[in-house]
Amino acid sequence: MQNFDHLSLDGRSLHMLKLIHEHRSVTVAARQMGVNQSTVSHSLERLRGLLGDPLFLKVGRAMVPTERMDGMIDEVSHVLASLQSLHDKSSFDPSLSNHRFAVMGNDFEHDMFVPSIYQALREQAPNATMRTHVFQEFSLDCLKEGMADIALCPLKDYESPDIVATTITTDRMVTFYDPTMREAPKDVHEYADGHHGILALSNDETTAIDITLRKEGLERHVSYCAPSFGSVANVARGTDMLATAPSRLAYTVFRDFDWVEVPIALTPMDFHMVWHVRNRHSPRHRWFRELVKQVAKDLPCCYKQPVTQSGKDGRACGAETGNGSPSMSGKSARLEIT
Repeated sequence: MQNFDHLSLDGRSLHMLKLIHEHRSVTVAARQMGVNQSTVSHSLERLRGLLGDPLFLKVGRAMVPTERMDGMIDEVSHVLASLQSLHDKSSFDPSLSNHRFAVMGNDFEHDMFVPSIYQALREQAPNATMRTHVFQEFSLDCLKEGMADIALCPLKDYESPDIVATTITTDRMVTFYDPTMREAPKDVHEYADGHHGILALSNDETTAIDITLRKEGLERHVSYCAPSFGSVANVARGTDMLATAPSRLAYTVFRDFDWVEVPIALTPMDFHMVWHVRNRHSPRHRWFRELVKQVAKDLPCCYKQPVTQSGKDGRACGAETGNGSPSMSGKSARLEIT
């Protein structure tokens, strides 16, 4: 290390380290770089000698980073972003871009946003590609390491000067049910007594719904937990299960369900777009952020307080929505399109 020549490090080598670190695989790194595996292995050996550290150790089939490599990865990502900024022009022409945009989010963010983002990307940047990643617990590492351009999430419980966030839309929770198997719960007691399917991203299955019910001396019966609302919908279909979820999922995974207002007061759910500060002034990244914000603004529907309409039935994804009203009186509700 005493004779370390920093000029021997080049952008391609750093990109290779980042890919191996991300995928834990020399083979995958070689495939993404468009070279053969022996070329990547040779370059890795050169860097090991140059940096005086193994960098990665083979454990089973995985290439596990050393402590030194883990400590370097943030700086490697930063250097690569800086090199990319040298190429970025003052303006960005999406019609000429072949960049791969990466979006991180949970299952319901993918269901709500990604189809429209992809469609807008195809229309405005036809040569660009898109990749999505799913995470169960929000981590800043995906942004710091450059694994994702943006993350979409409902929570803002992080503190980091390197992270920027903006609210792109707000939704509220409603309760979905299969109308062929049961009627809507008529009050909070019938709601609590029902069999509930919930989204659980960690071992803690307690939600704001449970906390609010307990204040009323009630406890709901959770009969099914899943890591995605899509899984909840698949299991709930054909059963008497109740599923409380963001209302916009009525147009995706719960499209063949009816819905009813939740009989307790819940805070609306904000959805945020999050990105690393190093991308703040990138023309390409700024263009993509604006595209995502516009997609969120133009989502096909947003459930407001439903307009009650007696004696008329309907499904959640039609012009008339499921059997519910704020009073839970059994009246149907009409969907307001915004």
